[in-house]
Amino acid sequence: MTPPAFLALWNGVLPERAAEYETWHAMEHMPERLGAPGFRAAKRYRAEEGAEYFTLYELDGLEALSTADYAALMDAPTAWSASMRPAFTGFSRLPCPSFQARRFGDGGAMASLRVPGAIDSVWPRVSGLIEEYWARGLLTGFLAGGTSGNEGGYRVFPNAPAPRQECLIMLEGTEPGRVAALASPLADLLEGTAQVGLWRLLQRLERAGLRAPEAARQAPREDLRRLWAKDG
Repeated sequence: MTPPAFLALWNGVLPERAAEYETWHAMEHMPERLGAPGFRAAKRYRAEEGAEYFTLYELDGLEALSTADYAALMDAPTAWSASMRPAFTGFSRLPCPSFQARRFGDGGAMASLRVPGAIDSVWPRVSGLIEEYWARGLLTGFLAGGTSGNEGGYRVFPNAPAPRQECLIMLEGTEPGRVAALASPLADLLEGTAQVGLWRLLQRLERAGLRAPEAARQAPREDLRRLWAKDG
């Protein structure tokens, strides 16, 4: 089912905190965000080359990012989250209404194209080729959306760049090499304006899979935080 909106995030992490980050993000942070009202599902990815991460949250609507419960997650972080925030590098964030999508399960590889401009002007330049990929069974799914550029910054990381008017197109498939090859002609059609990323799926989580799916905020994983503090 196509989500009405999504939230896309990119970040790196300090190398000395990378192993801890994997546990924190998978076991506390992503479940905590997913438990907020209006969040449906989440996916974590890592770059095929380099050390960047990409996270995608599927939303009932962009209103999910304006609730009191979501604000509480930002303003009153868990002890573990507060300790991890300084380890983030290169953070950026795009909240987008969905524009076009197809899905047949989840692919283990994803190519992203981040393109300046309005989605309704960018999409017609690539839609024919993407629909051809879909018709030929070369993709397990695609999702596209765009920002207006009026969303403002993110107060957790106030120095991160605020969203501009841009769009994000994601192609999912079974193999990294295949989705990379499919993304390349699209980048050519966009005449060098697209920032292309290639990602490997690490984890997918749905709201129903949370430890407390009816709770607006999941319990912090103090058990895991203490283990990392002891090992550190």
